[in-house]
Formats: sequence, structure tokens, C-alpha cells
Amino acid sequence: MKNITGFFLSLFLISCHQKNEPTITPKAEVKKADTLEKINTSKALYSVYDLSPKTTAIVVNLDDKNTYNGAEFDKVFNSVTAKDSLYNVLEDREANRNRNFEYYDTLGVYKLIRNKTLENQIKKIVEPTYYVYGTKGFSKITINNVVCGLDECRTNFIAFPIENFDTNKYGRPLFCSKQLLPIEYQNNYFDVQKKVRDYIDEESKNYDYKDDIKIKIFANAGDAYFSYHDDFIWGKDPEKTKCKFPSRAIYIVKKDKPIKKFWVNDLDLFGIPCD
Repeated sequence: MKNITGFFLSLFLISCHQKNEPTITPKAEVKKADTLEKINTSKALYSVYDLSPKTTAIVVNLDDKNTYNGAEFDKVFNSVTAKDSLYNVLEDREANRNRNFEYYDTLGVYKLIRNKTLENQIKKIVEPTYYVYGTKGFSKITINNVVCGLDECRTNFIAFPIENFDTNKYGRPLFCSKQLLPIEYQNNYFDVQKKVRDYIDEESKNYDYKDDIKIKIFANAGDAYFSYHDDFIWGKDPEKTKCKFPSRAIYIVKKDKPIKKFWVNDLDLFGIPCD
């Protein structure tokens, strides 16, 4: 696999605005793209998940030291929920008639809620637009709404629903970055994928919690390989899913060198803390 150092990769951007604004197609270049390790992408990445049949969103885990700006997100969330009692969502709906939030989407595993104060405060610390990367391409997305998914046992998060992402053109949305990344989509990652799967199998031999969903490599930036572990069912039909720990990860795979886990993010849908 050729390294991307010194290579000029032409990328076509589709600026997808959330309010049916005109679509523009400017041409941009990622100039002299260093390896992903050098451009410090770990400081700019979030995951994208299908949270329900109608909501796909950029997801920021709460209380997670590996989340970029995690402490800042936690501080804002804790401040708002101390006043507006957002965790009331875990109680009976009828008991929360005076709640300070509205239900955004209740069709998935999480009952997604929206609080205007949280939304306004979070928008002060996030970018107005992000690049969302799918299995076949990417699109520029504007952030409009801010919601959160809260649970007594599962991973809690803040999420930014995305709209107008053309899945026919760009595939399933998986990653999000504030940076334009030098990603390539190649036809066959079989050899690298096998190495990464073997690495994961060895690493997880003694894990108490895991599922049988296999990781899949779908893109790369030089020696950095983008992957997902997901059946894409859990958000739409929780009773049929086999995936309890959906994740997104980047692995550095170099010839004759050990595999390195560069970045990883996951959700605990099993609810390990309550087991």
C-alpha cells in the first residue's frame, strides 16, 4: 500500500446544508498530506451511528476521557442537567409533565431528548460544520440540532443529528471530522482486514464482554486503516441485533511492524455497569 506522503489527492466536496439550501460542489486538494499520525487526527474525530430508524447522528460520548474535548462537553452537560434535571428522562414519561426537555426521537434504543439550553451551550464549543465520511465517500454537514441519549447502564452521549447525507452516493456514514482527511477508498482490503481481525482476536481473548460481529476495513489514509464494527440493526430493531458494542476505529498497519491502534470509539449497549 503506497504511503500518502507527498501525494496530492483531489477530492470533490459536496456541501450538504441541512435546510435544503443550494448544493455547491467546489474542488479542493489535500496538499502534501502527511500520515494520519502526523496531522493529529485523533484530536478531531467522532463516530457516526444510526440511533433509530429516523435518526443518524454524530455522537460524542459523555464521561469518556478519550473523547476530544470530553471534559468540556461533560462540564456543559453537567451544568445544564443540574438545573434542568435531564436524567428525568429515565423516569415514567407521565411523571415528567413539567420537564425541561422535549422528546426528539423515541423509536430507537435510546429515548433521544432535546434541551434548548444544552443545545445553545454545546453549539458554542463545536464547529458549525463537519466532514462526515461514509463507506464510499464524504459530505460536508451543518450542525443544527443537539440532542442527548441517556441511560442508567448504557453509554451516555450528546449527538448531532445529520440530514441530507446521500447514502446512495457516499454509503453508510461512519466517521466525522472537523478536518478534511486524505482518505482513499480502495476495492480490496482483505489482507489488512485479516491482520486487524487476528490482532483483535488476540487482544480480546480474555475479555469478559464481546460479541461476534467482525470488524470491517473500508478506507485508508496511507498506513492508517478506517474500520467499523456494527450490524446497523441495533438502532432500528434492538430485538434482532447481535451487536452490543458498535465501534469505529483506526489502525496503523505497516509491513513487518506490529499493528497499532491509533483511535477507537465505541458504545456499550449491553450495559456493563449494571451487569
